[in-house]
Amino acid sequence: MKNFKKKWLLPIMAIALAVGGAFATNATKIDTSLSTVGYLSLNEPCDTQVICGDSGQKGCTISGFGEAFGMANNCTEVLFRP
Repeated sequence: MKNFKKKWLLPIMAIALAVGGAFATNATKIDTSLSTVGYLSLNEPCDTQVICGDSGQKGCTISGFGEAFGMANNCTEVLFRP
């Protein structure tokens, strides 16, 4: 009887650990197809990252900070408002 318990204890604990780990994981998926990284020039050119869109109205403006641009051509690429 003792040997029977030892044979089942390890697999049951492994399954419990796997199920617990699956529920404990909080993976966040970012949909990069709908957003583009833009950059604000606060202290230096292109020093602060923000999220802008790939379509919509031109000009990714961030309230209180101005317009964000893409990194291409020395931070002059026009982006869209998300």
